[in-house]
Amino acid sequence: MDYFAYGVRGFVIAVFLIAVAGKVGGTGAFSAFVDSLRPLAVVPESAVRAVGLAVVAVEGAICLALAWPYAPATRAGLAAATALLAVFAVVIARSVSKGTPVLCRCFGRSTAPLGRVHVVRNGLLASVAGAGTAAVAAGPAGGSHVGTAAVAWCAGVIVGGVVTVLEDLVSLFRPAVPSFPTE
Repeated sequence: MDYFAYGVRGFVIAVFLIAVAGKVGGTGAFSAFVDSLRPLAVVPESAVRAVGLAVVAVEGAICLALAWPYAPATRAGLAAATALLAVFAVVIARSVSKGTPVLCRCFGRSTAPLGRVHVVRNGLLASVAGAGTAAVAAGPAGGSHVGTAAVAWCAGVIVGGVVTVLEDLVSLFRPAVPSFPTE
């Protein structure tokens, strides 16, 4: 496996591990996530909770597959990540095009509405996971130095972590809207 693939594995694990933790890691977090799925109207109301459970389970399974040092598991995990992220992008694009206001609970904590930036983010994440899948499928192209593989992995984890808080970081640089007292 090449160093790029190690970096992508770390990246995708960080993104999905943070997503899972945000969706189940606090009182009411999972319920808030499930409630954010309802306005998307992609499944019948009776199936929304099951879909929420399935999303969390698949995200967790992707993390496990990518943590396992076995190329077929890595390939399957990256392919699943690519597919899941592409589905997210399509569902969000559909919601945005309809003008349906939906809170982004992608990583569990945000109260920002889903928008085009989320479509682009998920499309780019799917592209990275897809490129990682291709790199693993191409077979070993180097990557036998343990230290360099560890650096690639850690760099991927750091970048993945930054991606999950990018929305918060961008909001720090938006101009503040002055609030004036009302009479």
